[in-house]
Amino acid sequence: MKKCLLATVLALASLPASADILGLSVGATAGGSNVEFDGNSEYGFEYGINAKYQFSDMFSINAGVIQGSADVEANLQSADNEIDYTAFPVTLRGDIPLLIGNLYAKAGANYYDVDIESPGVKENDDGWGFTGGAGVVLTLLPLLDFSLGYEYRNMGDVESNAIVLGVQLGI
Repeated sequence: MKKCLLATVLALASLPASADILGLSVGATAGGSNVEFDGNSEYGFEYGINAKYQFSDMFSINAGVIQGSADVEANLQSADNEIDYTAFPVTLRGDIPLLIGNLYAKAGANYYDVDIESPGVKENDDGWGFTGGAGVVLTLLPLLDFSLGYEYRNMGDVESNAIVLGVQLGI
């Protein structure tokens, strides 16, 4: 029993510092966003899930789905514009290793679907836009990363700037 426990501890201790045994990891993010529409902006909330494939020590491909919402003030009206969005970002990410994690920057495209409900009018917009971001990742346990990052999304007439917290689990 002691030999089995010792072998397990040694195997876990020998794992790499980042969560990339097979190069795959999955995670979730959540945070606050500043949504801009029609010259006005308001704070909202967004959350999402994502997957990452690490194809070299410094580069990975990331994909996911993000949902968010905010009530942005409408020009010349007393009611707000209710904005709900879903984005499917695909990015190339570059990492700079640190002692217990890394710094990253990413850029790519996102397919978006935005619903804007103005007083008396409902609009739907979808298409492709730019997405990017940067942040820091802390690896406190093997296979488990925690992150704090900034993410920008262009979604037609709507733009989102978000600060998100994330957790990533390597496979």
